[in-house]
Amino acid sequence: MKSIDVISKTTKPVTKADWLKLLKQLNLASEELLIVYTDLKSFDYVIGGAQTIIEAIYEVAGYHTTIIMPAHSINQTCPTFFDESLPKKWKSTIYKHTPAFDSEVSPILAGDVSETFARNRNVCRSEHPIASYLASGRKADWFMANHQLQSMFGENSPLQKLYAQDAKILCLGVDYTQLTALHLAEYLANCRTKTTHEAVILENGKRALVEFEDLALDSSQFNELGAAYEKITNVQKYSVGGGSCFLLDYRSLIDFATDYLKLN
Repeated sequence: MKSIDVISKTTKPVTKADWLKLLKQLNLASEELLIVYTDLKSFDYVIGGAQTIIEAIYEVAGYHTTIIMPAHSINQTCPTFFDESLPKKWKSTIYKHTPAFDSEVSPILAGDVSETFARNRNVCRSEHPIASYLASGRKADWFMANHQLQSMFGENSPLQKLYAQDAKILCLGVDYTQLTALHLAEYLANCRTKTTHEAVILENGKRALVEFEDLALDSSQFNELGAAYEKITNVQKYSVGGGSCFLLDYRSLIDFATDYLKLN
């Protein structure tokens, strides 16, 4: 949504005080490990934008809190996901010249909040060319380490560690289809076939287009799954600036999602 559209639909801009109130309602102060998904476009005009939201999270949760955010970069580093809006005659040229993934400079396609968070001091990024994550705080390096190419969201990914460490998911203006953390359940449920993916990476200091086998991921059931989960779980939802916000227990969600996907 363009800025002018956000302004035109806003009757009262959203302030940091509004965010602080919301995050306190979600009891964020008691959490030490958070996976944060945010869609800024879901809200009315936020004064200060992404910076305001990040500052509010830290002010409520505390600067000791370990924060994880998605930093996915599919279009830039995986030619399989060729942008169909571009002329097809460009495809071979794009294959040949797509730059190799670089965790320090490759674009982040997870929204303004993730992009802003990445510029904070002491934020590190996992090395997966398609499914990278960002982390700051205690054990941030450990969460991001050894993100293997053949496991975008499964074993040896940051998500498996977050599941084991009892993380919570902070959802700000997103639905369940936007929670890439849910993909872990597809691995645990063993409900997807494998397919060949591509990525452009650095191998021995040289650009290389490589293929790897991983799951054919599918998020089409995630909203349905989320609705079923909310029927058996006390998910408290609050609104700010027209956007819905809630906090989820990651382990509980994944356990439910794994069983759900096995049956559906």
